[in-house]
Amino acid sequence: MSKPSLILSAIALSLSLCSSQVFASIDGMKPKPVEGAPLGYIIHNPYENAPLTALVTLAGHTISGVEVTVHANDADGVSLTYQVDDMRVMDEGGVPIFGLYPAFMNTFTVKWTENGEQKSHDYKMLTPDIDMGFSESQWAKAPLVEVEHVDADFKDRLYFVNWTNADGKAAPLMHNNSDAPGAFSWDGKPGFFIIDTAGDIRWYMNPYTTHDAKTYDNAGYAMGMNVTKDGNMVWVQGQGWKKMSIMGRMISEHSLPGNFIDASHEGIEGANGNIFIRAAAKDYRTADGRLVNTIRDQIIEVDNTGKLVDYWDLNTILDPMRDAALLSLDAGAVCLNINLDDAGHQTTEEDLAKAPYGDIHGVATGRNWAHVNSIEYDPTDDSIIISSRHQSAVIKIGRDKQVKWILSASKGWSEKFQDKLLKPITADGKPIWCNEKGACQDKDFDFSWTSHTAYLVPEKGTLTVFDNGDGRDLGQPMFANEKYSRSVEYKIDEQNMTVQQVWEYGKDELGYAGYSPVTSIVKYQADKDSMMSYFASAGLFGLGGGYGNLKMDDTTGKVQSILVEHRYGETKPAVRINIDSHDMFATGYRAQVIRANEMLK
Repeated sequence: MSKPSLILSAIALSLSLCSSQVFASIDGMKPKPVEGAPLGYIIHNPYENAPLTALVTLAGHTISGVEVTVHANDADGVSLTYQVDDMRVMDEGGVPIFGLYPAFMNTFTVKWTENGEQKSHDYKMLTPDIDMGFSESQWAKAPLVEVEHVDADFKDRLYFVNWTNADGKAAPLMHNNSDAPGAFSWDGKPGFFIIDTAGDIRWYMNPYTTHDAKTYDNAGYAMGMNVTKDGNMVWVQGQGWKKMSIMGRMISEHSLPGNFIDASHEGIEGANGNIFIRAAAKDYRTADGRLVNTIRDQIIEVDNTGKLVDYWDLNTILDPMRDAALLSLDAGAVCLNINLDDAGHQTTEEDLAKAPYGDIHGVATGRNWAHVNSIEYDPTDDSIIISSRHQSAVIKIGRDKQVKWILSASKGWSEKFQDKLLKPITADGKPIWCNEKGACQDKDFDFSWTSHTAYLVPEKGTLTVFDNGDGRDLGQPMFANEKYSRSVEYKIDEQNMTVQQVWEYGKDELGYAGYSPVTSIVKYQADKDSMMSYFASAGLFGLGGGYGNLKMDDTTGKVQSILVEHRYGETKPAVRINIDSHDMFATGYRAQVIRANEMLK
């Protein structure tokens, strides 16, 4: 063969090999389903935010009537079965798989209809272990779940749980006063997870993709998750709020409107479709000319684009100088601001007067005088209901920014608010006498103290409040173990300005073991006509914690939270699940009931 022929042959062979390698490479990069799989391949954690989810792709198939069952991991486990709307399958680009077990070879069954034929296939998939972040004081990878009791008709329950704790990367950014900065410095790894009634974690949020302590927009505690009408999750986090599907698809991320900062505690969708957020105001000019950042005292309403619709400035609506409740607090327990050095010390007038401006409890704008931790929107009169921990009050405020009623002891409220105070009555309508500190003659009624969450129950015409119980009767007990927390339900007559207590749980049933100095929730569940309560910070100060009796021992800083659900009106739990901390001073924040069918519609 001549030299030119050899060269041409070599070039042809080279092109042939190159061409085959290109096509082989392209084909090899494309994922393929395992042999025998009737649909497409499986994508683990399709949006990177929810590691215990997967997606079965369609590979060109058109399917309908989809049902998924994630099978139990053992004889004591709980199988999850849910339906997926046809449009959701198209939206996801496949069949969404929710509720996989961590570090386990999962088995799940997908049933569907295709070309009029019913089909089914069993899939297997290995998942990674739980990783919600780690710190040096941690002894377990996640909070420790122990199921104490579940009635048969509640075994299908799924509970979302929100914990808060810091890690070594938290809070490198802060502003306001360096001795008492705003909520921005309260940063930590997101602790969102879902458990079943066997105590297994079936979902958690990836802390590394949804939080970044080094960036202004993505730092901050992830708190106040609520489920929206369209079945998605909305929550607040530092300087913004997020909306995400249960599959981990980040639907939207919004910064707070320009004049507001430091969102925490609550992000909730109202019946009008807008989002209500507890925030603070930046560069706020006080009456005496000071320029401050306010603390946990602004309620903002935004639409789904993040545009500001309205706001409630509590500094002008309420009285930032009222100190009756503040003087009764255990100074060591101020929700996010937990300071062991002050635990057991009852706040004094000198403390309030000398407090630096910033996130420390004290009177006057620029200090944590209100500490609002929940918001409820009442569509019947276009108003909001707030829980104010540092006023030990639940307050209803209209769109016109006028107070409609106050559920609180009367001490310290100025003349302007005296006719707004609700008057306690018995079940048969008789007045109950209470002194100005809120101690009442009839023991079937008590106010709520340093409350967390106040939510309407439209089905019953009532209001639920989680009564944390610090500063009860505007004081501290002689012994710490006299403290208790309650889930409580009130019936309010706005026309006659009266309030009746109709149900409580925790005072007698749990006592000090359920005392949760901060956080927690109670919320009515219409689907089972029940009350779900989470005593989220029980055990925070240990066996000896509290006023005048703090002692550091092996129990201090190790939360033993309690999640219960009751049939309506009962005090014997249908569900009790104990959730212990996995890290020093990590604490539960809230819990919610999760309904997979509604979140995958």
